[in-house]
Amino acid sequence: MFLTYAHFKPEGALFYIGKGSKKRAYAKDNRNQHWTNIVKKHGFQVKTLAKWTDESDALLHEQFLIACFKDM
Repeated sequence: MFLTYAHFKPEGALFYIGKGSKKRAYAKDNRNQHWTNIVKKHGFQVKTLAKWTDESDALLHEQFLIACFKDM
């Protein structure tokens, strides 16, 4: 199973949209420096946005969400 998920700062500000397995949503390794800096300063909370049986559907959903939230 694949997930699309969001990472939020504790006060609720969205800073990341991703896709992967449930473990990936909570993983701190293999992240970019911007993500790492935010998490070091603020921590993060995870919200699962959707579940997918097919990885390509999860990827399309991730791309759609990033496009929607890009200007925020």
